[in-house]
Amino acid sequence: MRILVTGGAGYIGSVLLPLLLENRYAVRVLDNLMYNRAAMIPHFRNPRFEFLKGDIRDSRAAQDGARDCDVIIDLAAIVGFPACRRYPELAQSVNVDGTKSVAEAAGRDRLVLFGSTGSNYGALLDAVCTKETPLNPLSLYGKTKTAAERYLLDKCNTIAYRFATAFGASPRMRLDLLVNDFVYTALKLRYLVI
Repeated sequence: MRILVTGGAGYIGSVLLPLLLENRYAVRVLDNLMYNRAAMIPHFRNPRFEFLKGDIRDSRAAQDGARDCDVIIDLAAIVGFPACRRYPELAQSVNVDGTKSVAEAAGRDRLVLFGSTGSNYGALLDAVCTKETPLNPLSLYGKTKTAAERYLLDKCNTIAYRFATAFGASPRMRLDLLVNDFVYTALKLRYLVI
């Protein structure tokens, strides 16, 4: 089985990639390397690994990436409230338009596993979210990911994973995540202000 991972050099993708390769999947990564190049280097010697430098907003790159793949894991995105607030046009372009390009490349038959977000739910107090919980995104990040998720669910064979806030070590570290920031600050400053 061949799997396309969009955003494979990102925070989650760079952790997922070695797991897929260890389980003997053929993996093609489509990434524009906006944040990290080093995460891909160890995989180039693996014959089951293929890398395409490209952007999901480019329909030709998305088509090339999806060629001969059985499954697409779509992780490419501008992630989080701060990044989307800082670059709103880019967030809209990547998170919505780029996902539409991936959907066109996938067609109706190919399975798409979509990296969505719990931000789709908005603010819920004293509630547990389920797949039946109404979506009410408040941030630009939540709104773009909700729009992309709805598009994929309508156009493709899609499973959407609404991730809660991720944390932990990754070849492409993110210090804009609360838990990671707490650990980094505590280690660097030797105290933590809460």
